[in-house]
Amino acid sequence: MTNKKIFSLIAAVALTVSVSAQQSEYQNYVGLGFGGGLNTMLYQTTNGKHQIGGGFEGGLFYSRFFNDLVGLGVGLQYTNANASALYNYNEVTSGLTHPSNPNVTYNLNTGFNNWQEGQTFGLFSIPVEVLFRKAFNDRWAFIGGVGVSVDLPIHGSYAAKGGNYATTGVFPSLGNHTVSDMPEHGFATYTSIPATKINNRAKVGVGVLADVGVHVALAEHWGLYMGIYGGYGVMNLLASAATDPMLVIDPANSANIEYHGTFDSNETNQANLLRAGVKVAVDFGWGIKEKKVEAEPEPVLEPAPAPVVDEEAERLAREKAEAERLAREQAEQERLAREQAEKERLAAEQAERDRLAREEAERRARWEDLKKRVENVNVYFENGGAEPNISDKDKQAVDELCAIMQEDKNLKVVVIGHTDNYGDPEQNLRYYGVKRAEVLKAYMVGKGVPADQISCESRGDKEPVAPNDTRANRALNRRANIRFL
Repeated sequence: MTNKKIFSLIAAVALTVSVSAQQSEYQNYVGLGFGGGLNTMLYQTTNGKHQIGGGFEGGLFYSRFFNDLVGLGVGLQYTNANASALYNYNEVTSGLTHPSNPNVTYNLNTGFNNWQEGQTFGLFSIPVEVLFRKAFNDRWAFIGGVGVSVDLPIHGSYAAKGGNYATTGVFPSLGNHTVSDMPEHGFATYTSIPATKINNRAKVGVGVLADVGVHVALAEHWGLYMGIYGGYGVMNLLASAATDPMLVIDPANSANIEYHGTFDSNETNQANLLRAGVKVAVDFGWGIKEKKVEAEPEPVLEPAPAPVVDEEAERLAREKAEAERLAREQAEQERLAREQAEKERLAAEQAERDRLAREEAERRARWEDLKKRVENVNVYFENGGAEPNISDKDKQAVDELCAIMQEDKNLKVVVIGHTDNYGDPEQNLRYYGVKRAEVLKAYMVGKGVPADQISCESRGDKEPVAPNDTRANRALNRRANIRFL
């Protein structure tokens, strides 16, 4: 059965804390409780099979109810939990040295045959719970509670409960010769081990728990509780991970075999406390709640004689009330006027923001259109000449760009000069291409653009827009154009 299934079963039955029986008319309770059942540890082993066990718990409790239904309780108790593991597997320790001949090495094989190891934990628990109470009559009441428990392990041990493990030596250098019946060298069959304390691997744990049951009043202050309980430790009780196998062999003396239990070996690094069972408790209650006492009816008094009416005082009071009403109306009108003025101001500000946004959108649209047109502009040159040839449409786009660059000093462009492949390529790159870029730059500077906003580059004949196979196509390659930085 998996941990989740076990926990679901317990939750379906009911969880418990140490506080128990309560009587419906008392506020304070102290008592002694004892329970037993499925008190065990949940864990998984590497090579074995986990088996749940039983246990018990008992201790003192104190609780206080704040009203007829809800209270708070705390307890001090001892919890005993047991579990076991069944092993059927082989463990091999290689490279051991023979005690009589250091030059001979062998492997020690350990075969676990239905080896059953039992584990016991003893814990000091401090449960704290919220209590719920429903009285059926003066004698019987329903009691339930949910809460948490702090669990401090105070002792633990493990011991063999059945089966055996046999150790044999295998000597590879002697043709895998096997030795099995030499106890002085550790080659023997073992059926028991001394009870051994679990090493200092346990730590403080925290669990969720609850209970449910009924209480019956035995005498004026004494009561008996009978119910079921359960709890699950949400924290691992093992503080550190062990790396040793279950059998640790002394390489210098294979007869010296140290057995490590499930919780002190690499078989498991997780153990969670599980509690469920039946419980009885005896409690002593005191402090009866105060009951409401109905107040006596007030005596009927004779009505006092009607006071003498002062007409002048009434007139003054009416005038004062009217003046206060008019002042309130005036204040309300002024408030409404201020609110209206504020609305109009906000509306005007919003209209101005909308206007600016429209203008900005229009400006950006014009700019994008201009940018697209300018980047399509080509200024052409005659072969070897420096006089630009630009259409009126392209000149208009360049002039618009120049006007914008005069206003926006952050706007920068690069003018790129190109040539055909006629002549020396190096001269085309370093002279004619540069010259054509500078001619277009000079035109833009003449339109008022600061020179530091324009840079020049030459690509020579490296970026033709047409094959250099005819005069007309070469004329298309002798050009200058503008690109934005």
